[in-house]
Amino acid sequence: MPVLIAIVAVGIVVVVLVVHLTGGSHTAKIANEDAAVERFLIDYPDVEVRQCFLSWDRRDAVLELEDGQVGLVHAVGVNFLTRLVKRGEMTARAGVSDESAVDLETGDVAWPRARMHFADSAMARTVVALFDKKVDTTDNKRAA
Repeated sequence: MPVLIAIVAVGIVVVVLVVHLTGGSHTAKIANEDAAVERFLIDYPDVEVRQCFLSWDRRDAVLELEDGQVGLVHAVGVNFLTRLVKRGEMTARAGVSDESAVDLETGDVAWPRARMHFADSAMARTVVALFDKKVDTTDNKRAA
């Protein structure tokens, strides 16, 4: 019996080591803004992206879309999760202890919340505003 336990333990260690060495424990990163947009357009080819905000750790991208919706690209293991979000569907708040952070409440059982860190507090505030239910139309009125 002790020999069987040792064999199973060694087998588990070998499998974990092989998975790790072949890149199975690698976490996906978004190379740049263009890569985030390209990845999002694979799942949502009919949308037009106005602007992309890439997190400093390159695991998240928030996309401002032409129709007023928001796009999300989030790294999950070696893959990416993409979401098309209506304004007000998720809640975003500026981080309390870190002004460059955004806390996102998704309302999704599989991904209930996220904390994204951006380059600076101005970018974080811009991202928070994208999730606001009320759309600021001041610029649109001036252009008309």
